[in-house]
Amino acid sequence: METLLADRSLVDLPVGLGLLFVLFVILVSLGAFQHSRRRRSRGFPPSISNDDVADPRKQLKFVSRVQFETQPLLNKSEFQVLLVLEAVARDLKSGFRVMAQTNLGEILKPKRQLWGETACDLAYRSINGKRADFVIVNSAGHAVLVVEYQGAGHYQGTALLRDAVKREAFRTAGVALIEVPARFQKADVEKQVRQILGRHARRPAAAFN
Repeated sequence: METLLADRSLVDLPVGLGLLFVLFVILVSLGAFQHSRRRRSRGFPPSISNDDVADPRKQLKFVSRVQFETQPLLNKSEFQVLLVLEAVARDLKSGFRVMAQTNLGEILKPKRQLWGETACDLAYRSINGKRADFVIVNSAGHAVLVVEYQGAGHYQGTALLRDAVKREAFRTAGVALIEVPARFQKADVEKQVRQILGRHARRPAAAFN
């Protein structure tokens, strides 16, 4: 009798494990189904690909399913830098304007008459996704000074390399660059900006056309 019971327990053991596995699969499937149903109830499809988001028709659907709210364009420290730049630009009375969070592809372009199309295209694509914190343009709309605020969390990942790319682009375009540290004195920033803009104020804006 003892031998028979022992043999039977060996037979029932894998059966019990199999039942537990089936139960586990059922629970996981139910969880995935509930998650998918919640996504659908919020108006989102089960999966969204990059191609979906790139389609303007689907973009309209995605945007119409939520409500937006505004958020600050600049943080508190960046806003203090903006106030300094605007004050200097107004004081010089030479037609300077201050722009914030500007795409580099909007203010810089390769000199295509000097370089091949491939080289120019690659160079433009390398800067087009990058932004400048502040750009000061002259009365003709050309950038003369870029001011970058390097906050406490700026130097992360590939930040140094990204900064090097922007510096090189500004250098070849003849655009001055000021990099403001996380801890800065307004008077120091004002002095640097005034010196650079003062030199440009004496140049005719037509020289940039």
